[in-house]
Amino acid sequence: MFVALDARDERIQIETHEQAVRLRTAGTPYRCPACREELIIRNGRVLPAHFAHRSGSDCVVGEPESRDHLLGKHLLAEWARAAGWQVDFEVHFSGIKQRADLVLRRPGTVHALEFQCAPLSGQRLAERTAGYARVGVTVQWLLGPRYFADHPTPVQGKFETWGPERGRELRFVDPRRRRMWAWWGITGTGMQVEELAPYPRPAVWRPRGVSLAQEASRVVQALAYRDKAAVAVQSMCYERGVNLGGCPVVVHRCLTAVAGLTDKEWLVRVRWLLRFWAERVWSVTASKQWWCDYVEPARVPLLGQRRVAEVAATAWLDVLIEEGYLVREGNTLRWIRWPRWYADVDRKLGAINRGEY
Repeated sequence: MFVALDARDERIQIETHEQAVRLRTAGTPYRCPACREELIIRNGRVLPAHFAHRSGSDCVVGEPESRDHLLGKHLLAEWARAAGWQVDFEVHFSGIKQRADLVLRRPGTVHALEFQCAPLSGQRLAERTAGYARVGVTVQWLLGPRYFADHPTPVQGKFETWGPERGRELRFVDPRRRRMWAWWGITGTGMQVEELAPYPRPAVWRPRGVSLAQEASRVVQALAYRDKAAVAVQSMCYERGVNLGGCPVVVHRCLTAVAGLTDKEWLVRVRWLLRFWAERVWSVTASKQWWCDYVEPARVPLLGQRRVAEVAATAWLDVLIEEGYLVREGNTLRWIRWPRWYADVDRKLGAINRGEY
C-alpha cells in the first residue's frame, strides 16, 4: 500500500525511495487507514517503496499486494500525471465502503482506476462498479498478467465494456514491461490491438484464425462428450426431423465470441432456427428479446444482458441477411429461403471442404 496515516491522522502518500528514507529517518509512526495498525516502510530495490503490515496482521483492506499490483499502480500513476491528471493512491470512499487503487482528478472530473491482478467474481465486479456509480465516479478496469491471452475468453469477458465507436473493449497493463494496450472491436473473427502506453501506436487487426471446419467440428465434440445443452438441442432437432450434427453451416459464420451466453453461441443459433423456422414474418425486436433469455447477466456485469443480446442477435441476423436467407424491411424479418441442413456432420464437413454450402 502507498498510503498511511501519520501521527496527526493525515494521509501521507509514499512515492519514491528517497521519500521512504526520509520518512524512516523521521521515526514517525504510520498507521493503516482501515485497521489503524502500525505499518512498516519497505524500501527495497525491486519494488516501489511502500507501507506494509507486520507479519500476522489480519487486516483485509491492507492484505499483502503482489509485485505486479504494486508496480502496476505506480506505473499507472506515472502515466496519469504525465497526461495532466492529479493522482491519489488508495482513496477510500466511506459511503460505499470501497477503496480505489488510484483516483484521477481534473476540474469537474473524478475517475477511478482499478488494476485487477487477482481473481474477481462477476458479482463482486458488478457490486464495485455500481458502488462507484452511486458516488458519481467513473471507473476503468485494467487487467494484469493473470488475464493475458491471445484472444478473449470468459475469464476476461466479464471485464468487457462497450462504446459506440470502439465496440467491445478490454484494457491490459504489463507492469514489468511497462506497457498498456487495448483490444477493441472484438468479434469472433478477430479484434483491433492498440498500443496505448508508453508509445501509442495505431491499432492493428489480429485475426482469430479459426476455420469453418474447426467451428463445425465443435458439434461433434459436444455430442461426443454428452454436453447437456447439446443433447437437449439434439432432441429438439429430432422432433423436427433434422440432425444437430448436420445443422446449417451458417450457424458457424461470424460468431461474436461474446461472453455471458448460457450456451455455446452456435448452439443458441440452432435453438433460434428451431424457434423461428416456422414463422413467416416476425420482428427484429422479437428476435433480440429472444436472445435475452440466453444471457446470464452475472457473467457480463459491465456489458449487461441487453448489450450482449444486442451483439449476438445483430451479428446473427446480419449473416443470415448477407447470405440471402432473410430479408429485413424496417423492423420486419421475412424468410427468403431455408438454411440447408445435412444428414450428418461428415456430409456437412465435406460440403465445407468443397466450398459448396
